[in-house]
Amino acid sequence: MRKYLLSAIMMMIFIIPGVSADEVQFTASARKLVSVGDRFQLTYSVNSRDGKFVGPTIRHFRVLSGPNISTSQSYQVIQGKMSASVTVSYIYYLQSFEEGKFEIPPATLSIDGKEYKSNTLSIEVIKGNASGNNNTQRTSEKGKSSNTKDDVFLRAYINNKNPYQGEQVIVNYKIYTANVPISDIDFQKSASFPGFWVSNLRDLSKQIEPQEEVIDGREFLTGVLYKGALFPQKSGEITVSPKKLSCTAQLRSEGSKRTKDPFFDSFFDDPFFNKRYKNVRLEITSNALKINVKPLPITGKPSGFSGAVGKFKFESSVDNTELTVNDAVTLKLIISGSGNLELINTPEVNWPPDFEAYEPKITNNIRTSASGVSGSRTFEFLAIPRSAGNFTVGPIELSYFDPSNGSYKILRSDTFSFMVEKGDQQSTSVTYSGVAQEDIMYLGQDIHYIKTGSYPLTAKGAYLFASPLFYALLALPVILLLFIIILVVNSRKKKKNVALLRNRKATRVARKNLKKAKEYLSAQQREAFYTEVSRALWGYLSDKFNIPLSDLSMDSVSERLADKEVSEESISKFIEVLNNCEFARFAPGEGKGRMNEIYNESILLISQIEGELKS
Repeated sequence: MRKYLLSAIMMMIFIIPGVSADEVQFTASARKLVSVGDRFQLTYSVNSRDGKFVGPTIRHFRVLSGPNISTSQSYQVIQGKMSASVTVSYIYYLQSFEEGKFEIPPATLSIDGKEYKSNTLSIEVIKGNASGNNNTQRTSEKGKSSNTKDDVFLRAYINNKNPYQGEQVIVNYKIYTANVPISDIDFQKSASFPGFWVSNLRDLSKQIEPQEEVIDGREFLTGVLYKGALFPQKSGEITVSPKKLSCTAQLRSEGSKRTKDPFFDSFFDDPFFNKRYKNVRLEITSNALKINVKPLPITGKPSGFSGAVGKFKFESSVDNTELTVNDAVTLKLIISGSGNLELINTPEVNWPPDFEAYEPKITNNIRTSASGVSGSRTFEFLAIPRSAGNFTVGPIELSYFDPSNGSYKILRSDTFSFMVEKGDQQSTSVTYSGVAQEDIMYLGQDIHYIKTGSYPLTAKGAYLFASPLFYALLALPVILLLFIIILVVNSRKKKKNVALLRNRKATRVARKNLKKAKEYLSAQQREAFYTEVSRALWGYLSDKFNIPLSDLSMDSVSERLADKEVSEESISKFIEVLNNCEFARFAPGEGKGRMNEIYNESILLISQIEGELKS
C-alpha cells in the first residue's frame, strides 16, 4: 500500500499542471463590520503556490498574528484525466481598538517577475459592549494563544430590555459554532440573577436541538443552553453579569515537520490525508445584559394591589349556600393566566364574625414553556358558621397590573349569600366537605386538661455550684492530665533503657528465630536449621543479660546463669543443646528425628530458664 501511495503521489506531482500567469486570482476578505475590541480574521487567497507575498501596511488595527500560511488542494478525474486546483491563504488575526471606518490597502504577490495586487478592504468599527466580547482562546502546543472567538462563542438575548417591575421577560443563552465540533459542555445553569425572581423554561432532560443560523454571511450551528423567565423585583437599571461556559473543541493539529517543497506541505496538510486532531478545553464568556426596569405607576394604583403583574382571569365558587350551625363551607378561588403567578399573594376574604375561618389550601398548576410562565393557582378557604342567620361574603377583588397597556385592572368575584339554620344544639360534631379538614377543631374537645402525676422535687436552695461534687468534677480533668503525663514519662524512660528493652524482647526474638528454624526443619534444610537454633539460643543469652555476642562463651554462659540462680540441671542442659547444635552442623548423617528432638529441647529450655529467672 505504501508503494502504491507513493507512486500515486509522484504521478500527481508530474501530471498536475501549474497555473499560468493569466489565471492568477488574488483576493482579500474580512468582516465588514466589527466592534471595538473584537478579534477577526483577514485572509488573502491566491490560486497558485508560487510567488512572493508582501503584506499590506495595517494601521488602526492591532496585528495579533500573521501572516499564517495555509494551503488546500482539490483533485478531479474526468474521463481518465486528472486535474488539480490549489488555494494558498495568507491569514492575519487582527483586533480593533478604535471606532471609525478604515481601509486596509492591497497586498502584493510577485509571480515570475509579474506583480499582482489584491482588492482594498473597507471595515467599519462600531462601539461594542466591553463585557460582550467573548474572550475565547485556546492554547496551542507551543504555548502561544490563538483566537477561536469567531468559530465558537456564547451570546445572551432578552426579549424586553425595558420591562415593568414584576413583568416577565425571557432570557436565552445560545452557543454558536462554525465547523468546530464541540462536546462536554459545562454551562453555569445555576448562575444567579441578582434582582430577579427566576423560573427555568428549558427542560434539562432533553438534548439541545441544533439549528442553523447565518451571521455576517457565515453559517453557524446554534443551540439554546439555557432559557429562563426573569421577574424583576426592583426598578432601575439592573446588569446581568456575563455567564461562563467551558467545552471541549476538536481542533486540527498542525504538523510539526515541514518539507522544503511547498507542494508536499500543502498535499499532506489536506484533511483527506492528514486527520490529526486534538481536543482543546475552551473557556467562553457571554455578553452582559443591561435591563432598565420601569417602576409601576402610582396613578390609578388600587388599594388592594399586592404585586400581580401580567394577564389574569378570576373565577370563584362555593360548595354550599344552605347550612346548619357547625357545618363547613368551602370557597374556591382560581387565578389563571400568564405572569408572576407564584408571587401573587393570597386574596383577602372578609368572613362574617360568626364564621370561624382557617388558612386556605393553595394548589399550584403552573406550566413553563418557550413563551414563558403560565397556568393557575387555586385557593380553597374553609369556614364554619357558629351561629344561625343569613350572611353574605364578597365580592372578593383581585387587582393586577397589565404591562401590555400600562394600566391597573380589577377583577371581582360574585357575592355569595349563606342561609345558616339552627341545628341540634347538643351535637358537637362538624359536617364538612372540601379541604383543610385536618385543621378543624371539635367544640368541647379543643381544651385539654392540665397534666397530672408525681414529679421529682428538689430542695429549695440546692445547687450544684460550690458543692463537693462541683469541686470533684472540676479537679477531675487535672488529675487525668497528671496521670497521662506520668504514663508518658515512664514510657519514655523505658524506651531509653536499651538493656531493659533487649531483656524484655529476648524471649520474643528467640521464638521468632526458632519459628524460622521450624521452616528449615520442614524443608529438610539441615545446616540452615542448626544455624537458626544456635542463633536463637546465643541471641537469647545476649539480649537477656546484655552481653555482646562476641563476649559469649560456654564458660561465661555458665557463670552468668549461675549468678542468676539458674539450676545446675538447666545450665548443663543448655550447654548440651549448644554443643549438639555445633556438632550436628559438622557431622553429616543426622536424621529428621534428631532435628525434631533438638528443636523441642530448645523451646522447652528457653521456657524453663525464663521461668527460673522470673521466680
